[in-house]
Amino acid sequence: MSDHFGTIEAPPELPPVPESRMAWRIATQVAAAGALFGAAEGVVVASRSQLLLTSFERAQLSLAAALADAAVAVVAGLVGGLVGRHRHPEDPLWRRYQRGFGVGWTLVSFFFLAPMVVELLRRSDWRNAAGLAAVSLSVSAFGFLVAGFFYRREMIGLMPRLGFRLPAVVGVLGLAALSAGVPQYRVVPALKPGPGSPNLVLITIDTLRRDHLGVYGGPVPTPNLDRLGLEGAIFDAGVTPLPETAPSHASMLTGRHPSETKVIQNGRRLPAAELTVTEQLGLAGWRTGAFVSSFALDSSAGLDQGFEVYDDDFFPSVRGVGEFRTGWLALRLLMRFGDPADWPWFLERRGDATVARALTWVDTLPTDTPMFLWVHLFDPHSPYDPHDEPGGIDHPAILADEPGHAYTPEEVAALRKQYAAEVAYTDLQVGALLDGLRARGRLEEAGVLALADHGESLGEHDIHFTHHGVYEEVLQIPILLWGSRQGWAPGTRSSAPVSVLDVANTLLEYAGVPKLTRTDSLPMEVPLLGGLASSAPALLMGRTEKTWLYGVRSWGGAKYISGADGSEELYDLVVDPHEQVNQAPNQPAAVESGRRSVEMLKTHVDRAPTATTDAAMLEALGYTEPTHR
Repeated sequence: MSDHFGTIEAPPELPPVPESRMAWRIATQVAAAGALFGAAEGVVVASRSQLLLTSFERAQLSLAAALADAAVAVVAGLVGGLVGRHRHPEDPLWRRYQRGFGVGWTLVSFFFLAPMVVELLRRSDWRNAAGLAAVSLSVSAFGFLVAGFFYRREMIGLMPRLGFRLPAVVGVLGLAALSAGVPQYRVVPALKPGPGSPNLVLITIDTLRRDHLGVYGGPVPTPNLDRLGLEGAIFDAGVTPLPETAPSHASMLTGRHPSETKVIQNGRRLPAAELTVTEQLGLAGWRTGAFVSSFALDSSAGLDQGFEVYDDDFFPSVRGVGEFRTGWLALRLLMRFGDPADWPWFLERRGDATVARALTWVDTLPTDTPMFLWVHLFDPHSPYDPHDEPGGIDHPAILADEPGHAYTPEEVAALRKQYAAEVAYTDLQVGALLDGLRARGRLEEAGVLALADHGESLGEHDIHFTHHGVYEEVLQIPILLWGSRQGWAPGTRSSAPVSVLDVANTLLEYAGVPKLTRTDSLPMEVPLLGGLASSAPALLMGRTEKTWLYGVRSWGGAKYISGADGSEELYDLVVDPHEQVNQAPNQPAAVESGRRSVEMLKTHVDRAPTATTDAAMLEALGYTEPTHR
């Protein structure tokens, strides 16, 4: 070709990509696009996460999301490549490539967007569901058109044969750098608390029996917890209405009974309408952070309401893996089809790691701003670590055995020692936390409340190493209250009836913040300072492996238990504290009174919604839902 400018030669046509490599090439191109999508998702997740993340950890999160989404996209691309290769083989190669890329790209976009569309449809949000579906189709059409455009340019030599791969690598690295540089979004309180506003520290210890602490006459050396009580106050009559992790903690944070919060078992989500002590403190200007040690308190349980930081990620290397979609899905597949014992860091973390994270967060706070810090320790929960005890038992292996394992006397003795070792280890972590706060000047103006969510059965009533049932060994809990400006004498002991429901307004009373009103929560300072404690009977809930249990416990000592299978028990805790003699056959009037209370409780429980968080994860921790109510 020539004109008055001279001869113009058409660019040479590149040799076509061999047909045999079409599927793999499309897979790598779709994977590159998926990696870009994942890196962008990682930036959003890292910037909005409630986890405590460093800049390096945010960059790691973005790269991990890119790799995970690229892996998903490879599979989608291979499917698209096979479609492109074998569907209408008479078409030009560029057209088949375009078709294959379009199929792969569509599968990737649907993988991420379709679940959101389904969720919107489930909520009957038709308008937004249609809009999101339109976005997904637009993304698919864009991928289809762009693939054909670029491939044809390759064939006539107007661009190198790179496709999306090299630009995607550059883009992913750029997004990771962006993720590291963009600070995390935090809802910082707008109000400034008054001068001298105290720091508040809530320490909850999972599955801690009251009778194992030294300050309660127990056999385990627990000097750090003992010190809290001996310098503060010791409550001898603390109980929980439902011995399970999430329900008990939901009651602590809201001051409401599980039948009111509807969190009656692990896996139930706390409704957003419930007002928490955290939200009340946040509105008053307190900085708020929670550091939990078990998946049972994952943010999906709704207990993160009002927290600026809610650190519930236990993965040892890349934090936040469960927060982006592909990581979330991979985690649940591992729990469903793998052996949870191979990945314990997905389910829980040791107390020392949780305490270290909590103190790191404290270091980020202005010293003149009060904080509310919640630290949850899970170590006494089964399975019990031998802690180098000679003759230790492999407890996870026993729990993995068939249900109904028949414990030998030797196993019972060894596991009781291992439980005691877990309690002693937990006390060391409480000491590390308090020493760290003291060294940072955070206990000079502070209130500290330490308690358990429930106890544990160590063979009593033939219940071994779990917190099933509603007997006293799982209902009774230690409660220790310490304050830098307390109005009671150090070491004061109170026999007043108190409950986990009283936690919320105890903290708010100490902080001088308006208390929660839709609750029976009574500040624990009231009986310490000479006031009257609540004398209302405690309504109880619990379960076995197969059935739900309901009960009522009067502070005078009478206790009634009703099983969904029709069983009834009645005990006089004053003369029979270990609940060995069932008085139900001999006390018809007391049984009838207990029945009326239980029936009233059931009318509230029956309206509770179904479980919402992942059952496989909870089953891996040993939680299963009873089959009858």
